Amino acid sequence: MNKHLMKKGVNLIGYARAEFGLGEACRLAAKALESAGVPFCIINFPYSPSRQNDLTWKHKEVPAPLYNTNIFFINADQMYYYYKKNILKRAWFRNRYNIGYWHWELPNFPVFWNVSFNLVNEIWVPSQFTFQSISKNTYKPVVIMPHGIFVENPSNMNRKYFGLPESRFLFLNMYDTQSTSARKNPNGVIDAFKKAFKKNDGQVGLVLKVNNSAHFSKELAKLKYKIAEYENIRVIDNILSRQELNGLMNVMDSYVSLHRSEGFGLPIAEAMSLGKPVIATNWSGNVDFINENNACLVDFTIEKIEKNYGPYLANQEWAEPNIFHAANYMTKLVHDRGYANRIGLNAQKTIKSDFSPISIGMKYKSRLTELGLI
Repeated sequence: MNKHLMKKGVNLIGYARAEFGLGEACRLAAKALESAGVPFCIINFPYSPSRQNDLTWKHKEVPAPLYNTNIFFINADQMYYYYKKNILKRAWFRNRYNIGYWHWELPNFPVFWNVSFNLVNEIWVPSQFTFQSISKNTYKPVVIMPHGIFVENPSNMNRKYFGLPESRFLFLNMYDTQSTSARKNPNGVIDAFKKAFKKNDGQVGLVLKVNNSAHFSKELAKLKYKIAEYENIRVIDNILSRQELNGLMNVMDSYVSLHRSEGFGLPIAEAMSLGKPVIATNWSGNVDFINENNACLVDFTIEKIEKNYGPYLANQEWAEPNIFHAANYMTKLVHDRGYANRIGLNAQKTIKSDFSPISIGMKYKSRLTELGLI
């Protein structure tokens, strides 16, 4: 079938039902396309170890592509692997314009993934940081397309719903064990909290939401051991629905991410959209939307990765956030509510104006129009 005869629009191919970051990215793309009025359908790609219970876009799912453009929300390594096995059907690629929407969290894109560039006409990336990393490996167009942030806030969930204390200032950190804890660095958040507050301080609390902990039970046991003496630090490791996660973020006072690197930093942007003051490492993907007026920017040094952590190999570098600096911000947010509110309000304005589904959807639309695809 000639691409000029195909219907104009987008086939979104990705983990549309999976409850993890890339799945959420795919769903946000659907929201952006819908907001901008771009015709699209979804091919759900179920090959992920995460729970597949998010059916938000089930009504848009089809068994095979309907339109002339594919956008794959499947990272470079997985894309080639599943293409070779013909699980990502080769026929889907033919006579279509193929866009890989790829994430990567370090300054250098792994060269052994370069073979995936052969599968696509161009690459979309969520941040300036990812752009720098990926564009030096290919002559194909690489275009920055941030995520359009949309957090549907359930009104029926309060702190009691999650068994959390009412009157404390609560910090939240969320991470998925499959994104590797070394990169997400929950230990750094615990260390900063311990520096800032005593173990029996009843005015504050830290909540760690751990996703997919069943796959890494040893890691979770270590984490629990680290906080054993602190009655004001607790772990939520049961699986929450997307609505519950939104509700949890909403009942918190601040979100903390002392990550070592982010391709974009979805939870940071989501917390900001809810008006929460965020404490975050001032490096990598999230610097596209955080500044000193809308977030607490944590200093860092660039360090060599000391050993391999999943795909993050020892020959690369990432950030080591300054724990003392983060602890100071924690104390400041608790004691200076005016500052906390101002930062939170500015955060919300940034996300609502520059990263809404409609503003990102129009970026999609403009690029697809420029290519003559819609």
